[in-house]
Amino acid sequence: MTIRVLTCLIATLAVAAATSPRAGADGLPVPVEDTFGEGVVAPDGASRFVSIGAGATTVVMRISLDGGKVDDYTTVDGTYTIPAIAVDGTASGVSADGETLALINPRRTFPRDDTDFLVYEANRLRKPMAIHLEGDFSFDALSPDGETMYLVEYTNPRDYDDYQVRSFDLATETLDPEPILDSEEDPDEMRGLPQTRVTSPDGRWEYTLYDGGGGEPFIHALDVVEGATVCIDLPMISPGKTYGATLEIGDDGTSVELFDNKRVRRAVVDADSLEASEPGSPPLEGEAADADKTSGISAGLIAGGAALLSLGGLALIRRSRSRAA
Repeated sequence: MTIRVLTCLIATLAVAAATSPRAGADGLPVPVEDTFGEGVVAPDGASRFVSIGAGATTVVMRISLDGGKVDDYTTVDGTYTIPAIAVDGTASGVSADGETLALINPRRTFPRDDTDFLVYEANRLRKPMAIHLEGDFSFDALSPDGETMYLVEYTNPRDYDDYQVRSFDLATETLDPEPILDSEEDPDEMRGLPQTRVTSPDGRWEYTLYDGGGGEPFIHALDVVEGATVCIDLPMISPGKTYGATLEIGDDGTSVELFDNKRVRRAVVDADSLEASEPGSPPLEGEAADADKTSGISAGLIAGGAALLSLGGLALIRRSRSRAA
């Protein structure tokens, strides 16, 4: 491909990416449409990263949000894309410091035998780190400094509801042999599809809303600095109200607010205690919180069977319910 032809192609792809209504991304255990898309916006808000297939090649671009100029681009053999981490198309893959960009080879089927990633220096899209892992993985998050990549490993080839969270050290290029788990919690209790995500202002916490799989919805909070997880129960909202819902950081940065698809605020999460309450109500603490969670889990288990039937056999993504140390 000549430089002139490639330049014209890049310009065409940039226009298509800038005008597309949705992101082309795939990091979930089910195929996500890989097409021209919005990609993922850099933390400083100055540019967005987009990956677009061009035949047997992937074009990776950094596009200025001020005017749509292509500030940098590169090409790589094979198919890679910005990873999606929720069914609403929420994309991820850029570290909070803006210096690391991660791409994933999108799946076409479940399961798959191996998974490939590319990791770039975001400010200079050249010579990526190629990562090949035996097994079926999806992308979850990057640490703020871009030194750790968090992955979800699917351990049962017949059921992607069986999974564990793993961390990959990008400096040593090694996968931590121990999954991120908490022996005090039962990972089987939390089920559901990730609906949307929001990141804390400092990039430390990734808050992901799950519909609960017919049980009680919850927010899965991943501490990408310490490598720990916390599950935040949401007894004040029904599973149906999570579809099309959004998570937003409160104006003062000390809370996470949950809005349903009609923009009704349904819950507020205290960023310090990581407990949820209805708007205008204080969050539960101590024994009261534990009692409420036990009640919510019981109700969720009773409702789970009927909900799974109504989903027509759709497999649900299970997330570990664990507490930070």
